[in-house]
Amino acid sequence: MDIGFDATNILGHGGIKTYARELIRGLAEQYPDDSFILLTTFSGSKKRKLEEIFGDLPNITVRKSVPHRNMLGDGLFCVTKFLSGILWRLSSRSLDIVHLTDPFGSVVLPRKFVATVHDIFPITLDEFKGSGLRCFYLSRTPEILEKARAVITPSDYVQKSLQEYFPESRCPIVPVSEAASDGFHPRGRNGEILKRCGLDKHPYYLFVGRVDPRKNIPRLIDAYLELPEGIRSKNLLALVLSGRPPDIEGFRNRHCHLLEGKGIVYLRDVPQKDLYNLYSSALAFVFPTLDEGFGLPVLEAMQSGCPVIASDLSCIPEIAGDAAILVDPCDISALSKSMKLLDESPGKRKEYIGRSLERAACFSWARAARETMAVYRSVIS
Repeated sequence: MDIGFDATNILGHGGIKTYARELIRGLAEQYPDDSFILLTTFSGSKKRKLEEIFGDLPNITVRKSVPHRNMLGDGLFCVTKFLSGILWRLSSRSLDIVHLTDPFGSVVLPRKFVATVHDIFPITLDEFKGSGLRCFYLSRTPEILEKARAVITPSDYVQKSLQEYFPESRCPIVPVSEAASDGFHPRGRNGEILKRCGLDKHPYYLFVGRVDPRKNIPRLIDAYLELPEGIRSKNLLALVLSGRPPDIEGFRNRHCHLLEGKGIVYLRDVPQKDLYNLYSSALAFVFPTLDEGFGLPVLEAMQSGCPVIASDLSCIPEIAGDAAILVDPCDISALSKSMKLLDESPGKRKEYIGRSLERAACFSWARAARETMAVYRSVIS
């Protein structure tokens, strides 16, 4: 089979980008007789970076095929969209199927495709009522469900959400769990990395995620500040933040009075190799999200041997099972008490480390690749 991927935006940080790269690698390794074509923009540097990442896999080809969504600027986006439609049809006509790993980020939808819908939080969360993002999701999601040969979701939770909000759809919706990459595993403390991040002198609670209202970061900060002085004085809170620079700067401006001199360490642009060590050296990973499609950081922490405190909403109970302390993410006191528990009880912390490693072993990109290939074959046949 010849399987195409929209590779216009799979470089860099972010759960969806990581998902695309890990899935493509898993498929190419497991199915050496099939061809995987990465359709990217006309940027030579982007093509070179993709070839560097996948250069060891001979059945992966990178093609400069489609324009970048901002090629002509916002004012001429309609022209870019028109050209994209033509170029996508030309680029994909010889392919058996195209996989859109981020259909909400794609300029156009190709003629024959499978899409991964990671979440529909702008529709499910009240915070987005009346927003432009909700309007976009309400128009694009039914279009995806109408035109896709099949839709893949990272969890049963997202599958059920799509079925609930779009009950008229007849598109096959198949849950395929994601996984953490092999780089996440228990490690010894790396003093050099911890010192560079300002975390070498004290234990620390860790959060990793985008600056986004659904990540619930302000309540996490409040929960940390609610800890007894004796615990807070000896434990830091490390926030590893990603997202658009304006969002990150806006967050810093709103919370700078909390981030200065109160044990809260702000980090951004953390290299992946450093992140491995931050997870494995943390006192606990705290993730009070309001809505997730999969919650990859939870699994990354578990696979790193880090005990997890997480939300009891959306897909998190499905992913974490009984291997994490699950609390109401809106209950600041419950969050704080769970953080206090893992500081005061080494036995509980050790117990949750063992549970985490056992639970993380249930997920793998090899399994995700097999289940995804089964979806391709079902729609092609």
